[in-house]
Amino acid sequence: MKKLITPLVFVFIAAVIGFTLYKNKQEMEVKAEEAMKTSTSIPVRTQKIAKTSNALSFTINGTFIPNRELLLKSEGSGKVTQIFKEKGDQVSKGEVIAKLDDELIQAELAIAETKFNQYTRDLSRYENLAGTEAITEKQLEEIQNAHKMGASEIKMINRRLANTVITAPISGFINEDFIEIGTLMSPGMNVVEIVNVMPLKLVVNVSEMEIANIQVGDSVKVKVGVIPDQEFTGKVSFTSSKGDASLKYKVEIDLEEASEKIKPGMFAYATFEYPAQEAIMIERTSLIRGIKNPEVFVLKDGKANLKEIKIAQVGNNKLMLLDGLEIGDKLITSGLINLKDGMAVTEIQ
Repeated sequence: MKKLITPLVFVFIAAVIGFTLYKNKQEMEVKAEEAMKTSTSIPVRTQKIAKTSNALSFTINGTFIPNRELLLKSEGSGKVTQIFKEKGDQVSKGEVIAKLDDELIQAELAIAETKFNQYTRDLSRYENLAGTEAITEKQLEEIQNAHKMGASEIKMINRRLANTVITAPISGFINEDFIEIGTLMSPGMNVVEIVNVMPLKLVVNVSEMEIANIQVGDSVKVKVGVIPDQEFTGKVSFTSSKGDASLKYKVEIDLEEASEKIKPGMFAYATFEYPAQEAIMIERTSLIRGIKNPEVFVLKDGKANLKEIKIAQVGNNKLMLLDGLEIGDKLITSGLINLKDGMAVTEIQ
């Protein structure tokens, strides 16, 4: 009897285990099916489109550049015999920087002037004899041509002579020099680099919305990174009329009273202040594509609808909506990964 009961017990236990496994499988399939149904609706967050008052004041960083800088090159040939200005010296426009050997050119000039004086005397004598049988018309024409060529030769030699004196075409300080006494120069060789830092210019790149408000002459507050406790005032001296590949526009600001501590290449922050205006602002993260071809998703009837919009950039992350959406539309701002046009979505708070 005991031998019969033992197999029955095993059969019962196996049946209970099998039933439990089957029940668990059914429950898992139901949960999986429910999960599949839930996953067809993507949770998203939205922003209701509305106009708000927005201050158009903004601060942007930039870099100082010199007012003017020039790499002066030699126009003449010859050995450097004198140097009047070196690296670190201040120089005024027209001031002599260096002198080249001109001994041979002076000799050429003396010969050319002697020839020219002879041509001048001959031309005067030939002109007095013109119309007589003493000279022919051809002889008169030849002396006239020789006289013109002599004058041109003197002009060319004087130009070469002038090029032996190297002068500064702009005022500033010599930031670098490339010559020494005895350097053999030829046309096109570097002489010095002249930098004029006054007034210092701060160059910043702004967005299309920001450039629309900036005018030449606008006053700008400037703070320099290495002088954090002092505020300077600058004026806009230039605005570019064409943006670069990233839709940024160049603005130059002249510093009215620059400190000697400020050098070209230093960073600074410019603050532009303009009156507030009403506009629709959206986050840049709402865009599906880039700034050039902006598209967004709008929640309508439980589905995501893809819309083309027109925008203007305001700062790095804010965008001003110009066209494409209506007041009251629900702009989808998160849950955009793998979202496609027409997909079912669920709005979450």
